[in-house]
Amino acid sequence: MVRKYIVLITDFGEGSPFPGIMKGVIKSISPEAEIIDLSHQVRPYQVEEASFLLMCNYKYFPQGTILVTVVDPEVGGKRKIVLVKTKNYFFLAPDNGILSWVLKKEKPEKIIEVKNEKYFLKPVSNTFQGRDIFAPVVGWLAKGEKIKNFGPKIDKIKKIPFPEVVHQNNRWIGKIIYIDHFGNLVSNFAQEEFSKLLEQNFSLRIKNKIFSRLSSSYSEVKKGEPCLLWDSFGFLEIALREDNLAQQWRIKPGEKVILEIKRESAKGP
Repeated sequence: MVRKYIVLITDFGEGSPFPGIMKGVIKSISPEAEIIDLSHQVRPYQVEEASFLLMCNYKYFPQGTILVTVVDPEVGGKRKIVLVKTKNYFFLAPDNGILSWVLKKEKPEKIIEVKNEKYFLKPVSNTFQGRDIFAPVVGWLAKGEKIKNFGPKIDKIKKIPFPEVVHQNNRWIGKIIYIDHFGNLVSNFAQEEFSKLLEQNFSLRIKNKIFSRLSSSYSEVKKGEPCLLWDSFGFLEIALREDNLAQQWRIKPGEKVILEIKRESAKGP
């Protein structure tokens, strides 16, 4: 596979010098690499948020792309750093569960624990291993280095479960798992599982707000009005047209979302 493209996901934040430093290290090793910023706005230390962004977006990049995710609450600790090869992609991340959800869609062909210090910058900082380990490793990988050279093969990595919707009688209890730049609330109700259910007579409640109609676009409601719709990732989204719903309603990830169906028409998703 061509390894020309590198995609970065971090929680380094807007205005941080850290993404630029990582790019400088990568380019010093592999000048021909093309580096794409997917997001540096993951909430600090939020592994699940990074996992969600990676799972939803990896498939939009060319085969052979190296996707590097650095959201690393245990940086400098005992957690491993892992490099995973699938049929179509490479994934480099701390072994803290970040790769759990994407690897349900992309079957691993080889998993390497990154340990060969030959490919690290020296000395290695215990607070910025994105610069000293992740960046040089991905630079050498993009340059064509065989993944077996980065360390020993391992059989498994740490996994975290995807937040499943809980079914209780005629109620399905989910939660907000991601809030985007516009303040739109993305829930864990997946369209492929729940689209037929929402064709029935339903009510969806978040805090004290209730929805009973699904919109096909933001433009179906007036400016400043809320709407419920399937987002571009294939999950149920709650939005406020041309305004920030998360700020207006004071909602954070983890907020409960309850879907109810009238008993006489209730059917499983």
